[in-house]
Amino acid sequence: MRIQDWRDEISKHFPEFVIPAEIGLSVYCQLLIDDITNPFGLVFIDVPSSGKTITLNFFSGVEELTYSSDNFSPASFVSHAANVKTKDLEKIDLLPKIRHKVLIVRDLAPIFGQRDDDILKTMGILTRVFDGEGLETDGGCHGKRGYKGDYVFMFLAASTPLRPRAWNVMGNFGARLFFYCLNSSDKSIKVLADQLSAELSPKKKEDFCKEATSKLLRALWVRDDAIDWNKQSDDRKLLEEIVKIAQLVACLRGTINVWKQNLGDVTFNHTEPMIEKPDRINQCLYNLARGHAVACGRTFLNDSDVAIVLRVALSSAALERTKLLNQLIESDGVLTTEQVIHGMDWARPTALKYMEILRYLKIVDEIPHTNLAVGGSEKVIRLTEKFSWLTSERFKELHALTGTEIVN
Repeated sequence: MRIQDWRDEISKHFPEFVIPAEIGLSVYCQLLIDDITNPFGLVFIDVPSSGKTITLNFFSGVEELTYSSDNFSPASFVSHAANVKTKDLEKIDLLPKIRHKVLIVRDLAPIFGQRDDDILKTMGILTRVFDGEGLETDGGCHGKRGYKGDYVFMFLAASTPLRPRAWNVMGNFGARLFFYCLNSSDKSIKVLADQLSAELSPKKKEDFCKEATSKLLRALWVRDDAIDWNKQSDDRKLLEEIVKIAQLVACLRGTINVWKQNLGDVTFNHTEPMIEKPDRINQCLYNLARGHAVACGRTFLNDSDVAIVLRVALSSAALERTKLLNQLIESDGVLTTEQVIHGMDWARPTALKYMEILRYLKIVDEIPHTNLAVGGSEKVIRLTEKFSWLTSERFKELHALTGTEIVN
């Protein structure tokens, strides 16, 4: 099974899932590279019945590489169950079961839908586990338990769109999870009716894709040794583009508290934004690019690897921020409040709020304007010089690669 044969098989049955499946494949293939020590977590985001679980199911046929769970508790990484003897706890601990495998969780929404205190507790555990160095915890019943050393794993999951408060909590823990929004389109009556009368059932088509994915993964894992990646041969230009993308993700995911204060005209106050240094994001995105290269049978980077990184980056922040950023890109880097209101279908206070948030995060500057209505409640924003590359021909070239056929 070659990568192009695999793409053809997925495209024949689920053409809209080729790109997310290829990103998932890139997560798997990071396990083949010798120097990768950071777990990479990717969550497919979209509304219910959009194909998130179907895409994850493509990867569930290779048990030696995959550990699947429909739902899980972060406390299960290292268990302290009071009704289990200490000597038997290792049998139920999750961490050793997923070592050097990919943990697939089909529904992460219950975790993100918890109360703020519970999300904080959950993210605290995940933060440590996603360091890839094990986890040690103390409990009243069994005392100190855990694992230290090489506990690298990869993570694929699905969730409905996250609420803003979940993004705020995650922002305090740094980049441990990345996201890809499927952006599934609404199907016409004809397409939905064709699905009902199709010769192959959705489950049968899913089985064909699962079989093709299993064949490809097993073909990639035929080697006995890990890949010794020659970093000195990496194209410097491509590396610098990954760095720029990492800087963008760091700013987009910055944590900021904004509230309204009615003093005549609406004004917005905020705390000092907390923007993570891009180092970890940079390494994780570089690893994702290399995983995609390996999936394509290469040990060097090319444009398609950076294109995959870009697609993930543009989904890895709160939806309102990424939507506004996309509108900015489509408008050649400059937007007025009126354009945001009509383009996003937002009320004026919402438009002003998110325009201000992008300014606080140093993604845009507010520029002077004249002859605009509404006076002080009208703004004009422009991408900062640091992110002006988002309107370049090179950006359009990379973005187009993930919208059509990805080259090997």
